[in-house]
Amino acid sequence: MVTIRNIDETFRFYGSFGAKQMDVGNGTCFSFPDNSYIRFWGDLLGFCVAAVDFTPPEDAIFRSQIQQRYLGIGFHEEGHYVSYMRKSDARDSTSGISCFVFPSPAPHFLKLMGGQRLRFHGMYFQEQFFRENGVQLYGSFWEDAKRSIGSGEIHSPELTAIYQRIERCPLIGEPFQIWMRGQGLAATGFLLELVHRYSTTRPVYLSEAELAAVAESKRFIRSNLHNMPSILDLCKRVAMNKNKLQKAFQLTEGKSIGEYVRTLRMEQALELLEQSNMTVQEIAAAIGYHGVSNFYHAFQQKFGSTPQAVRDMLKK
Repeated sequence: MVTIRNIDETFRFYGSFGAKQMDVGNGTCFSFPDNSYIRFWGDLLGFCVAAVDFTPPEDAIFRSQIQQRYLGIGFHEEGHYVSYMRKSDARDSTSGISCFVFPSPAPHFLKLMGGQRLRFHGMYFQEQFFRENGVQLYGSFWEDAKRSIGSGEIHSPELTAIYQRIERCPLIGEPFQIWMRGQGLAATGFLLELVHRYSTTRPVYLSEAELAAVAESKRFIRSNLHNMPSILDLCKRVAMNKNKLQKAFQLTEGKSIGEYVRTLRMEQALELLEQSNMTVQEIAAAIGYHGVSNFYHAFQQKFGSTPQAVRDMLKK
C-alpha cells in the first residue's frame, strides 16, 4: 500500500508506475510507458483540474492522508475504482458527475483495478484556495457539503463548462495563473450554490471567536494526543464553555471533541503501524490509550480490521 500525505508523494506514486513528469504549457503532465497520462492545470495546493487516462498495470491500494480539507468534483467516463474510509462503507465509482468531500484529516483509501482503463476529469478545491482568496465559508460548510453533495451524482453543467474552458485555454505563465484564479472563484460560486440546492439544513455561521477557539483546540489536541486533558480543561484553555465548543466542533468537523481525538489517534496509529516496528501495545500507549483492549475496539470500529491485519496491508 502507498501512503500519500502531500503532492510530492503523489508524484512519487505516479513514478512507481514508470511515469515521466513534464511541464506542458500551463500545466504538468505525467506520461506512462503505455502512453496513458495524468495531466494537471493550476495550483495543486489550491485550485486545479486534472485529466486522467490511465491503466494501472496491477491492482493498487493507496491511503490518502492529506492534512488540509479538500473537495473534489469528478467527471467520470470509463473504468472502475473503489474508495472508502472503512471497507463496510465502500463507494464505487459511477459514470456522470460526483463529488467527494473530505472535511477532516481521517484517512481515505482508494483501490484501483490492474489492467483496467480509467478515464475521468477532476476539479479540486483545497481549503488553502478559499483562505488565500478571502472566501469566507460559513461554519458548517464542510459538513453540509459532505451530507448534501458528497454521496451521490450531482448535476452542474456550469462546472463542466468551467472545466472545458480551462482545458482549452491557450494562456501560459502568469496570465494563465491570474485567469485560473478567476475560474476557481467562479467555480466556487457554483459550488456554494450546489451545496445550498441539495442541502436539507440551513447554514450555520460561527463567530470569529468561535472559529479561533476551535482552531486553538485542534492545535492543542494534536500536540497532546498522548496525554489529553479533560474536555473541561480544554474549554478553560480556549475560554469557551463546553456546550458551545462541542457545538462548534460538530459544525466544523462533523464530530464531537472526543470523536475528533479518536480520529487523530487512529491517523497516528496508521503512521506507526506502517513506519515503525513498535508492538500494538506500544502503539496504543504512544497515542494515549491506557488499555490495549480499548485501542483494539476503537481501531476495529474505525477501520473494520485488526491493527495487525492493517499493518500487513500497509507494508505490502
